[in-house]
Amino acid sequence: MKNKIFLLALLSAVGVVMLTGRIAITGSWEHSGLFWNLFLAWLPLGCTFITRHYWQHRGMNIYGLGVGFLLWLLLFPNAPYLITDLIHLKEVPDSLLWYDALMSFSFALTGLLTGFYSVLIIHRLIEQCTNRSMAWVIMAGCLILCSYGVYLGRFGRWNSWDVLTNPFSLVRYSLSNLHNPVAIKLTITFSLAMLIMYTAFWLYTLKAKSR
Repeated sequence: MKNKIFLLALLSAVGVVMLTGRIAITGSWEHSGLFWNLFLAWLPLGCTFITRHYWQHRGMNIYGLGVGFLLWLLLFPNAPYLITDLIHLKEVPDSLLWYDALMSFSFALTGLLTGFYSVLIIHRLIEQCTNRSMAWVIMAGCLILCSYGVYLGRFGRWNSWDVLTNPFSLVRYSLSNLHNPVAIKLTITFSLAMLIMYTAFWLYTLKAKSR
């Protein structure tokens, strides 16, 4: 676990250093929101660490695990959401395109890996309570919900905390977009991509664990 955290911390440091350097070079804070988005991307992983600790060492019951799972599910879209920040590359001048591309990619990769690591931890906890097949069905459902959450965040500008601060408007917007062809196509495509990438991540960690 320590090696994984160290790798994720290094990737985060690359993004932070490059973004700080960009601000110093250009004097512009236009991409400073990446700092906040990176922080949010770490929250689901932190949530899974806490949930796993209490489940394994503090005698947490199934209801406590359910609360931890729901909190993680609420926070999870923040991790892959970093991928959507690549959209800002179209506004970058040619002289900084290579720099911003590398910077944005480092943030996006960090978001993906922190997200998948959190999924892996939750996956293993659920498997302990159910079985392998049911755990995969649940995780596939989570990836679909996450993909729709990313859509809501990018196109609707909704945040995780809106579940608490503005729940009715969020529900209305979410339900209305279930009939939006663009929302449906993007959610399905992103869900499949996430499922394939997570499966590859799961297989890699399984192989690494068996060495």
